[in-house]
Amino acid sequence: MRLKPWIALTLTAALLAGCTANSSNNSASEVHAETQANGKSTEILSFKDSPQAPDDRELTIKDSQFKDEDGSITLKQFAQVHEKKQTGNISMTISDVKVMQYKPSPDLIDFFHGFTHEETEFPYVRVNVVVKNNGDKPMHIAPVSEITTNQGETVTWEDDFYLEKLNGELKPGEEKVGSLGFILDETDPEALESLTISSSEVLDGKKDKMADGVEFEVRF
Repeated sequence: MRLKPWIALTLTAALLAGCTANSSNNSASEVHAETQANGKSTEILSFKDSPQAPDDRELTIKDSQFKDEDGSITLKQFAQVHEKKQTGNISMTISDVKVMQYKPSPDLIDFFHGFTHEETEFPYVRVNVVVKNNGDKPMHIAPVSEITTNQGETVTWEDDFYLEKLNGELKPGEEKVGSLGFILDETDPEALESLTISSSEVLDGKKDKMADGVEFEVRF
């Protein structure tokens, strides 16, 4: 849902029937309380288009396609997760996960030589995340340290090709919002049922362990 149309509709409804405002606010409060109790977040977040892949932000229907100067993609799996977890002073939210079949443009094929032996077409996972340091000291974490599919394939933070620098230090109060992309060489995206996303441990400035990693189970 886009924010500006939502605000416009709310204001219009208030002008036409002022008496409904309190009812709308009460309903919104109830939904917010319920999602917080379930560890879910419905906050509207904005994730950037990657220079390494086509803009998939409008793709939400399975088998829908998009093409731009980076190549063409087909959405194979999509999960709206909106789940938030806490470990130590670090909070982490998985917003959504997409699995796409990707045919990169000729000028990007060389870029993928170091990531896969199938450079001309391959499936990949995009994970949209939010990670925040709620403490008063710098902390280190890789929000997506490892992904394992239900078909037995595992990829790690070293395989990320979105390169948005989400791993590493978080200053006190710092929040990072971004995406990671991982090519799947041994997984059939059509038959993919679930995957597990694991973060790294939380380390302090001396690289001593402060908290365990967190794990998210994503089902399609």
